[in-house]
Amino acid sequence: MLSFLRAPTPPRRHTANLAIIEYEDGTSSQTFHGLDSRYFVSHRIPNNKSFFNPPQHLHLFQTEEFIVEQGTGIWYQPTAGNPSHRRIVKQASDADPIVRLPRGKFHRFENASDTETLVVGIRVDPPGKNAVKEEQFFRNFFGYLDDCRKHGSQPSIFQLELFLHTVDGPLAIPVPGPDSVKWWVSRMMVLFLGVVIGEWVLGYRRTYPEYYSGKDTGK
Repeated sequence: MLSFLRAPTPPRRHTANLAIIEYEDGTSSQTFHGLDSRYFVSHRIPNNKSFFNPPQHLHLFQTEEFIVEQGTGIWYQPTAGNPSHRRIVKQASDADPIVRLPRGKFHRFENASDTETLVVGIRVDPPGKNAVKEEQFFRNFFGYLDDCRKHGSQPSIFQLELFLHTVDGPLAIPVPGPDSVKWWVSRMMVLFLGVVIGEWVLGYRRTYPEYYSGKDTGK
């Protein structure tokens, strides 16, 4: 372990026991509803510049479902076979405000507005242990991002990739070729950057007690 090579880690805010956690100076938040709820977490996203608008990524083994509870969101799936699925707009007022994304497909979503708040509930399938892993991930990932933001630190890509590895949700690597090639390249990169470099070499952890108080789900 060569942890002395890594960038300084900002002080961590203690949020592990909070069901509602505010970020970005109180403008965004995530609310955990419990593992028995269909949507175990809701994200309040103030505008399309918030860090709650995720970069393009994929879920290797899970499907993902969103319900728009407030505002308007846009979901992008650039490699979807059906062109109508490559850009999906959903509003809370729609008769069907639900978006379902298949596993293994590149996607991202964002608040469609820079003035109106978007609130989305999130579900992963299969649920159960996966929901536990997702709660651990969400608490660590956004807690770390917000602490870096508050203290003017640049987030470590190695720490972020290690967090993403815990939920098999790597950043999308847009290499040429079919989806199967993109899937494997993205998976290998999250393993190399997150586990080999981030965890084994630099000593980053998959979870921190300040952010998550439950048992480490590991892999």
